[in-house]
Amino acid sequence: MLYNVLLFFHILGTVIMFAAVSITLTAMIAMLHAKKTETLRDWSSLAVKMDGLLPFSVILILLPGLYLVFSTWGWRVPWINISLAVLMVMTFMGPAINLRRLKMILTAAKEETQSVPSSRLWEKVQDRTLWNSVIIMTMLAIAILFLMTVKPALIGSLITLGAAITIGFIVTHLVLKTAVLPSVPLHTNTSESTRL
Repeated sequence: MLYNVLLFFHILGTVIMFAAVSITLTAMIAMLHAKKTETLRDWSSLAVKMDGLLPFSVILILLPGLYLVFSTWGWRVPWINISLAVLMVMTFMGPAINLRRLKMILTAAKEETQSVPSSRLWEKVQDRTLWNSVIIMTMLAIAILFLMTVKPALIGSLITLGAAITIGFIVTHLVLKTAVLPSVPLHTNTSESTRL
C-alpha cells in the first residue's frame, strides 16, 4: 500500500514537472514574439509563476523516489542513478538560472515606459543562458521519461543524457536565430518614436 501511494506521488511530481517546464517554455516563446510590452509583461509573469513550481515538483519526484530506491530498486540500476542525479541538477538550474533571469525580465517589463519593448528589454528576453537552460531542462525531462520507460544500461543512459543536452543546444540556437529578424523593426520603431 505504501509503495503504491509513494509511486503515485512520484508520478504526480513528474506530471507537474512536465507541465511547469512546458508552460514556462511556451510563455518564453510567446515573450520572444511579443510585439507589445504589455503582452511581454503578461507572459513573463506566467513564466515566473510556472518556473517557481519546478522545485516543488522535483521534491515530489525525489522524496518518494529515494524511498523507492532504498526499499525496492537499490542503487545498482544505472538509469535510476542518472535520473536522480539529473533531477538534482535541475533543482539547482531552476532557481539559480531560470527563475532569477525571468524575474529580471518581468521587472524590466514592468519598468518599461514604452508600448513597444526597448532594445534593453529584448536583450534580456533573448538571454542565451536562459534559453539554453530552459530548453535543455525540457530535453532532460523527456530523457528522464525515456529512461523510466526503456530502462537502458549505463551506456544507453549516458547516450540518452548526452543526446538530450546536445539537442537542447541545437534547439536553442534555432529558436534564437529565427527570433533575431522580427526584433529588428521593433528596435527601429522604438528609436523613431524616441526621436519624435
